[in-house]
This record gives sequence, structure tokens and C-alpha cells, in this order.
Amino acid sequence: GTYGRLGGDVFGMCVPYEDGAAIYHILEGIRAEIRKHFVHYYLETCAGIYLVDDPDMEVAAMHDNAEIAAAQCKGQYMVHDVLYTEEIGQKVLREQHIIDEMDAALAEQQFIVYFQPKYQLKKMAPYGAEALVRWKRAEGTMVSPGEFIPLFEKDGLIVRLDEYVFRKVCSIQGERIRLGKKILPISVNLSRASIHHDNMICRYVKIVEENGIPFSSVPIELTETAALYNDRISKLIEKMVDAGFELHMDDFGSGYSSMTSLNQLPFDTLKLDKSLIDYIENFRGQQVIRHTISLAHSLGMKVLAEGVEKAKQVEILRSLHCDGIQGFYYARPLPWENFETKVIRAKEACKK
Repeated sequence: GTYGRLGGDVFGMCVPYEDGAAIYHILEGIRAEIRKHFVHYYLETCAGIYLVDDPDMEVAAMHDNAEIAAAQCKGQYMVHDVLYTEEIGQKVLREQHIIDEMDAALAEQQFIVYFQPKYQLKKMAPYGAEALVRWKRAEGTMVSPGEFIPLFEKDGLIVRLDEYVFRKVCSIQGERIRLGKKILPISVNLSRASIHHDNMICRYVKIVEENGIPFSSVPIELTETAALYNDRISKLIEKMVDAGFELHMDDFGSGYSSMTSLNQLPFDTLKLDKSLIDYIENFRGQQVIRHTISLAHSLGMKVLAEGVEKAKQVEILRSLHCDGIQGFYYARPLPWENFETKVIRAKEACKK
């Protein structure tokens, strides 16, 4: 066969195919040689394998397929070798197609904002909502948020989508104020990439001011990973608070759950992740939530439970003095028209 360095830390080889075991024997031999060299850091190889079934295929195409397979190793600590399959190839093509569609989707406003109501536990009345994005293509098919959001986060495109949603929510809030109608706070999610993007705070402040709405009407939700405490994040978040934004920590309990972030960053509301609520009927799970709520209250924060789906969960959360809930038990995410007629009017009716 033949082999060589393709560039950077990428090497390629093309060898006659005997059987799968022979290929993995070659790879193990390479790794054994690498291990002979003493280095002061962790070094591992990842290999993408493509079995050539058409000898007339362009060598560049063979390499591309092997590279696609190798890319599947990224982010998977225990996976070092991946064999290219048609399924992997189709997945990569589908993902690239989604990324390529984004510009047109934004221009044509294919992204639609849905609103999931938040309910006060004491009064059992709606007191706000969270803005969630959905993608409805021009021909009517839906793209799952679980499919496009991770891709946009990976490529940095999420910055543009975050601002698109924020503008939509501010526009809705501004229109209600101009019509003399009351508004409920609608929180908007902000990704880690958006926080670090140049002039983000100035742009968001300008959008709020252009729509003539109070900053309290558009709280900002940050995930634990986005809010993971460091000096730069602390300064940026302080600027957001100084500008007038309220901050909510989203998905608390799903990841790092940094006590440092709770101590150092000025959050108004702590949102308990569904992964915690799912175990609330177990003794240990309930104790974790009990003490988390107590800690948040002692730090001057309100607590909202996400992913509430059962009456029993509502009952327990009320006994634990949780402030609010959000989940399918009361309402699924709704388009603005339905949210306005069902939720806001229900809120106004409660006051009367």
C-alpha cells in the first residue's frame, strides 16, 4: 500500500483489503509505535475507514468518505475507529443541507416562535412564558429543534438565530404596548456563542429600546454551560444586568450545576431541569429538589420547575414551595395566536 501525511495532524493510507481484522491490526501497530515515544500529554489516534468498492472512484472521494468517518470519533472518548457507511454519509449530507438552508430560512421567516406558558404554583395562574423556536419549511415540513439547534451551535450560526428570536419577541411585546394591552414577561434563550459575540449586549439593548419595551419583559435564559463561571462571563453578565435584563439559569441539574455560578452570578430565577423533576417521586430525588429550592430561596432567587407532566409532580412541588412550573401538564408550546387567546386572556380573566 501507500501512506503519507496529508496536512496538519492528518495522515492517510491506502492498503489492499483482506479482511476487517487486517485493517485493525495495522491500526493497532501504528498505535503501538506511538506509545513507544514518551510524551507529557495524552495522545490518541482516530481513524476513519472507507472500504473502496469501486476502483474507478476518484481518490479525493475515497479520502472524503474516510474523513467523514473519522469525524464521527470527535466528542466520543472511547471511539477511535469508525467504518464509513451509507447511513453516515447520508447523515452528513443531511446536516450540511440544513446548514446551507439557514440563510434562506431566516430571510423567508421560516423560523417560528412558539411560547410555552409558565404558571405560578400558589395561584395556578400563568405569569409568563418561554420563547421556543420551530422551523417550518416553505413546503410545510418541520425540522426538529433537536436536529438543527445542535448544528447551529456547532457552526456558530446559533448567534443569528438567537437574535432573530429575540427580535421577534421584542416586536410582539412592543406591539401589545402600542395597542394599550398588558404584557407578560417572555424569556428568551441565549447560547454561549451569543454571549461571546462582539457587541451582543449593545445590539440587544438597542432592540429593546427600539421597541419601547421594559427590559423586564424579556428575561434572558442562560444554560449552566453557557453561564459557567469565569472572569469574562462574569463581566459580560454584569453588563447585561446593569443594562436592565433579568437572568434565568436554565436546565439547572442537567450538567455541571456549578455552585460557583450560583454564588457569583446575579440570577433572578433558577429553572430545575426535567431530569431532576422525573425523579421527584423518589425519596432521594425529592430531597435533592427540596434542598435546591431552599438554597435558591436563601440566595434570593425564585425557582421554576421544567418538564412537569404529572399531577403528582405538581403536588410535590407545591409542598416544597417551588414558585412556578412549566411543562406539558398545563400547556405545550403554542404559536402566538393561541398563546394570546388562551393564556393571556385567561390571565386577565383571573384578575377580574
